[in-house]
Amino acid sequence: KQNTPSQPPGDDSWNIELSGGLMYMYGPKYDGSDNYGSKVLPAASLEYKNGLIFIGIMDGIGSNFLQGEDYKIGASIGYSFGRDESDDRKNLHGMGDIDSGLEATLKGEYSFGPVELSGEVTTGTEDHGTTAKIELGTMLPVTEQLMVKISAGSTWADATHMESYFGVSPAQSARSGYSRYEAESGLKSAGISVGVIYNITEEWNLMLMLNGDQLLGDAADSPLTKEEFGVSTFSTLNYKFSF
Repeated sequence: KQNTPSQPPGDDSWNIELSGGLMYMYGPKYDGSDNYGSKVLPAASLEYKNGLIFIGIMDGIGSNFLQGEDYKIGASIGYSFGRDESDDRKNLHGMGDIDSGLEATLKGEYSFGPVELSGEVTTGTEDHGTTAKIELGTMLPVTEQLMVKISAGSTWADATHMESYFGVSPAQSARSGYSRYEAESGLKSAGISVGVIYNITEEWNLMLMLNGDQLLGDAADSPLTKEEFGVSTFSTLNYKFSF
């Protein structure tokens, strides 16, 4: 989730955050790949009443329908990009595509002091299955303009998700040359993120994130996994105005 300064609770204005350029992401071409690539996306989001309604490229369309001083509970509909064989022809040859499609997420956040505990459960297409993620993080003000974000978390996936992304069926084995492999449900990965948010002006802010993820269990043991530890980066330049 993209973290940017939010409006105080009770503010009735619409908050529209628009990028002055593009959202840039760089990382493994798929979970477990040893080949890296980049993606560029428009950075745009809209928020009403501190997230009572939100729309964004990363978060989808949703609502934090229960909110208190220390907590939020919400749901959203977003988009899963799946995985194409063409993403990494060297490693995915013969594996076929994983369909993209809509996904539904139930999420919650609870803050105690400067620390925030968050979790989400996402269900998607028959290929995507269900995943659950829990994360602990904090935002540390360094100066009036600069904040540092640190978080750590872990992701669990059901058998459908694990088999789609890390399993090798008999047909895939025959086409790709990989040995048959059955991936079962369990912990998929654990990771840590470190980033900075710099408020250039009241309207402009720059965010830079560095993420490290370690694949676990059947995901790490899959013949498709060439690198168990992957590093990715994420950056945006945002312009924010309210009305």
